Amino acid sequence: MNILDINRPHFLKVVALKFIIRSQIIFLCTILLLPIDTPALISEGRPGNPYFDQVLFLQKKIIENDKVVAVSLAFTDPRNNEDLCLNRMDVFDGLEKFRDIHEKQWVLVDFTLESLIIAEGFAGDADVTWVKACPDVDTCIEWGKQRALNPEEQERRANFPRPKALVKSNLEDITQRLELGRKLVKVARCRGCHNIEGSGPNYAPSLTWKRIKYDSGWVESYLMSPYRMRPAMDNLMMLNYTSPNAMPSLQQEEVKVVAEYLERVAIASAPSSDWRRELWDDYDCFDCHVKLYKSEPLVYQPTVLPENTKDMLEASSTLSLCLGCHTFGDMRTAEQIPAGTAHPFAPDLLLAFEKLNLNFISKFLEDPTHLVPLTKMPNLGLNDDQVLEIKGIAKKIKEEIEEGQIKPNHMYYNLEKKNLK
Repeated sequence: MNILDINRPHFLKVVALKFIIRSQIIFLCTILLLPIDTPALISEGRPGNPYFDQVLFLQKKIIENDKVVAVSLAFTDPRNNEDLCLNRMDVFDGLEKFRDIHEKQWVLVDFTLESLIIAEGFAGDADVTWVKACPDVDTCIEWGKQRALNPEEQERRANFPRPKALVKSNLEDITQRLELGRKLVKVARCRGCHNIEGSGPNYAPSLTWKRIKYDSGWVESYLMSPYRMRPAMDNLMMLNYTSPNAMPSLQQEEVKVVAEYLERVAIASAPSSDWRRELWDDYDCFDCHVKLYKSEPLVYQPTVLPENTKDMLEASSTLSLCLGCHTFGDMRTAEQIPAGTAHPFAPDLLLAFEKLNLNFISKFLEDPTHLVPLTKMPNLGLNDDQVLEIKGIAKKIKEEIEEGQIKPNHMYYNLEKKNLK
């Protein structure tokens, strides 16, 4: 039909309606990128800021053995074939809240976004605290407006936990520091052993993870003085790049930038074209590290634990499951684990609890391969109470370290390339 044959008032109504719908969808796609009552998405306050009454589309729901195991939320209805928004999120916490909600349905959601990969649009995972199914977008928006006016709901939102450090965003500065960190990582050839942003081998632990893995400041502290993390480690080591003899030798400010970059890999990631030409597979870093370590091996010395701490650990039947493979200071040493039981890279749980974020610990226990795809850690099938029990023990260990009751024995690496002959 020729457009001139269309009744003009009807045509204008159709155009206006399409404009409104498209505007709403674009708004939904960009709302997370704008300040609400917290800083912008990429900011010093990420992750963990709460979002309320977000209108999303339940794109995929998977139920296995009568348990909701996966939920994916989109910002548009893909059935309309409109690529207006590529943003999507996978639900981590709160999966069961979607049990009675059908796929391909609009929902009103409260959540905290915990990890984010930015490319064309973004992909992340979120903890959902509340959800309600809506018949359509307009109804979702209207229900959200009404809910926001409820005094009890207003008070709940005002008291909702938020990150402690909320610094105003400076995207230009953050972008520059990310790029500088990426360049320093390239110069140091970290990708010769580590997988970073999807590129590199797996000789050493991956440095790309979902969610924030380490406690604030730990990465920088470790890079300044690397130490032995795993008691059964017998051939790998981390070079001390702050040594004057290291190649390259990194200054403290450069180490700080590298630490910032590594911490942000879990939040913001650049397209692979920025680093795909780095020929990490030609480095031969693995052989160098092994030769260095074997030339001057570092004997593992476990941390001495107070008796009251040992009593707490021994009282936990759940922790005993972990001690089948892991060491825990001098309470459970490598020599006490039956031969063939411990994986060569199973860490000392004391040092693991010291460095890992509590949120990461609990999510890792719930589903290890979701956060670390190549991990050797099996899914122990722990229930919610058991996960909370381990998280509580980790919290107590952190407090005792902070108070000086436990003094972790950090066996520092002083090996340098000058030792090679």
